[in-house]
Amino acid sequence: MPSPKSAIDQLEQKLGVSWSNIAKARRATDTSRSILQKAFAGRVAADTSVVIFGSIARKEVTSGSDADWILLVDGQAFPEHENQTHDVAEILERRKFAKPGRSGIFGGMVGSHSLVHEIGGEDDTNSNTTRRVLLLLESFAVGDLAAYKRVRRQILNRYVQDDHGLLFGKGPLKVPRFLLNDFTRYWRTITVDFVYKQRADSGKKWALRNAKLRMSRKLVFVSGLLRCFFCHLDPVAKATHRELVKQHDPTGLLNYLEVELATTPLELLARAALRPGCRRTTAKTLFDSYDAFLGILDNQRQRNELSNLRTDQLESSIVWKNVRHLSHPFQAGLTDLFYGPDEDLKRLMIDYGVF
Repeated sequence: MPSPKSAIDQLEQKLGVSWSNIAKARRATDTSRSILQKAFAGRVAADTSVVIFGSIARKEVTSGSDADWILLVDGQAFPEHENQTHDVAEILERRKFAKPGRSGIFGGMVGSHSLVHEIGGEDDTNSNTTRRVLLLLESFAVGDLAAYKRVRRQILNRYVQDDHGLLFGKGPLKVPRFLLNDFTRYWRTITVDFVYKQRADSGKKWALRNAKLRMSRKLVFVSGLLRCFFCHLDPVAKATHRELVKQHDPTGLLNYLEVELATTPLELLARAALRPGCRRTTAKTLFDSYDAFLGILDNQRQRNELSNLRTDQLESSIVWKNVRHLSHPFQAGLTDLFYGPDEDLKRLMIDYGVF
């Protein structure tokens, strides 16, 4: 039997269009993932997983994509884990994957304790929040997957079990507010950190970071909103509500969320765009602009220009103007998706996304 069409493929068919850059990025991702899976087969211990973030996880690989990664350790710490960390870095370097940035968030060993137990409070640093949220929204594990699956399940379990309104609330809506609030906090954190990095790095890579903030980073946040909203909207998720209402048992919801986390942000956006309440023009605007964005990132000359632009050169850069101009319809499309004719999405956005 042929595999079912993805939501992006269905949307292309519905609109009678073809997004070549999105398709190219998906093919490039398949190649990168295949290389990684072969490289790390049998190379990591049972209590660890190599976790890849960024474009490889989102299936948006372009010619300049790097490989943000961590060695996730779920268990007792051993000196050998440090050797594994060096081994991961060497394997990726030999296969020509670009190194992670200098922020220190990626490119090293990370224990599961802080990810699971330090949600909120003074010990939940920006780095810890970023790793935890991206572990849910845009991650792909290679090698042994057991540690990766355990940690994600326990993180989700914390978000759901500690959400008393979700488990014991009497209202008809079952949206994981604790989880949603942390997704929102992450988005606000990276927008503030963008300005900090601008000052700390003397404006280096400002245009490229800004472009990603307008497009791919915003898409990741949108996917977080949709994952939480679909817990109420998706008929598959609604079947779990009975367990929550009558037995206060979150098992069904946890299982649903785990499956949903395998969906990439762009695929999830396509599912939302396929809803009857989304205008055809809105769906086309969203994906036309994102396709053009991936095309810019895949053009090495244009990507390099964005990386090297100084702030005093922005007004003279055609590439930067193109990024800025295509980000406006993307934002307009998101606004219409969440506040337009789809009354269910609008109500959820007002009730949960605003206040």
